Amino acid sequence: MGMNCTEADAIMYAFVDGELSGPDRTAYEAHLVSCDACARATRLQSRFKAALRGHLPRPEVPQGLRQRLHSALEAEPPARRQWPWQAYPRIFTLAIAASAAVVLLVASPRRSPSSPVLEQALSTFHHDVPLDVLSQSCAAVTDWFRGKLDFTMPPPAGADRALCQGGRLVNVRERFGAYVVYQVPAGHRLGLMVFPADDDLAFGPRRRSLGGRDVYVGSSRGVSTAAYHGPDGLNYVFTADLDEDALAHWVETVYLGRP
Repeated sequence: MGMNCTEADAIMYAFVDGELSGPDRTAYEAHLVSCDACARATRLQSRFKAALRGHLPRPEVPQGLRQRLHSALEAEPPARRQWPWQAYPRIFTLAIAASAAVVLLVASPRRSPSSPVLEQALSTFHHDVPLDVLSQSCAAVTDWFRGKLDFTMPPPAGADRALCQGGRLVNVRERFGAYVVYQVPAGHRLGLMVFPADDDLAFGPRRRSLGGRDVYVGSSRGVSTAAYHGPDGLNYVFTADLDEDALAHWVETVYLGRP
């Protein structure tokens, strides 16, 4: 039996604060897919939280405290390796869902195999999870990620032709990445996941040349995907409720800047 609105309301703040995990988070996210009222309330609380974070000042750490912390850290023995669900308990649920999807892919002969990263991108797109920052300005969304990632989140090359909805942090292959949602023509939605490229990942069954770059495209579960390895050392994975040609055109004209 699924979660009802009363049960969802009782744990909404824990979900928005990132404190919900395990079966409770999975059940809550499943409820959001089928309940527009709870999804709207969750987005409102997430937006309120993001607005507070964006306007609260960040006090400087006193120099003396900084030096004491630095000395204490140097004196500590090397930390034991943590499993990713121990290091990032708040946002590892999506990675667990992606891994489960991969198991289903292997078990079912009716579905073609896909990479775990593509499965995570598809899962994130279909769940329409709450965003940490909401803004139609792609520059504002890009700026929100500053200091939260160990890489610089690049804006789209054709920023004047892109309309953002917001963004959030995600965990991809045990590292933080960025997830940005765009509004594309005719009311369609497009998600972009950006994360460090530590190896060569399999991104799709078909390769196309877009803007002078090899872009791997495919379709799965009613969604088209496009992905490529950037010269900046980052991977870019796009998901959208568009056909492959329309998604490829958007990636080339808006993100790669080729008119």
